Amino acid sequence: MGARILLPALALPALAAAGFVAAAHGAAPRPGPVEVDAADYAYVMPSVVKGGVVAMRFRNTGKEPHEFAFGRIDKGHTFAQALRAFDRGKDVAWVHDFGGPPLLTPGAEITITRKLPPGNYFFICAVPDAKGVRHSKLGMARAFTITGDSGAQLPKADAVITAGKKRFVVPQLQAGRQTIELRNRAGTGRGFGLVTLNPGKTKADVDRWVKSIETTGKLPAGPMPMTFLGAMQTIPSGTSVYLTVNLEAGRRYRVSDDESGIQAVFTPR
Repeated sequence: MGARILLPALALPALAAAGFVAAAHGAAPRPGPVEVDAADYAYVMPSVVKGGVVAMRFRNTGKEPHEFAFGRIDKGHTFAQALRAFDRGKDVAWVHDFGGPPLLTPGAEITITRKLPPGNYFFICAVPDAKGVRHSKLGMARAFTITGDSGAQLPKADAVITAGKKRFVVPQLQAGRQTIELRNRAGTGRGFGLVTLNPGKTKADVDRWVKSIETTGKLPAGPMPMTFLGAMQTIPSGTSVYLTVNLEAGRRYRVSDDESGIQAVFTPR
């Protein structure tokens, strides 16, 4: 798996411990979200997570954008071996890309709920710092184990965004905290990068920001012209994940897949 920055096409085409939170009124315990915090430069999270249906709450607590490139390592291989393969830019058959949230802006928070089987997993961040050093080289690479079954159920979605062969189908979305099923029916892998322009910024500002990274390999100085809300890197056709995110009324958002170039714009009400 070659972790990479997935820049949503504006210009271009988690863990409250792996334990349980008791429900009110004496009801049976239910799994709480796993908190995965991205700091400068480390992932702060448990080393063991319950499998099955897993809700991960991702937060960027640092001052730089971070990603959560997500992979699973086959038995008989180690995280150290995977890091060496990644550093050499080598794809290996025993590392499997599971799709994690792409760029998340400092201060942003989302929750992703999905089914995850037991195994050895990792997060890694390939975003460069202002000197062009990948965050993974500065400590943003974390292995953890998924084991057992949480017993949780998938959430009920407030809306569904569907990726097809040539377009995204986006319904009218409501403002506030929404749980959105990200459904891939494209017949091939699709990502769902979610981004919105910051007030007073334009597409030209985004173009310059993206071009700066592409030409220098360094994170540009100053505030970013857009807010990245992660969502999901590529997932296989026929699968879904569930995104819980806060949306602002009247603000334009863009969901995009950088591999295919498809995108859609929507405005919650």
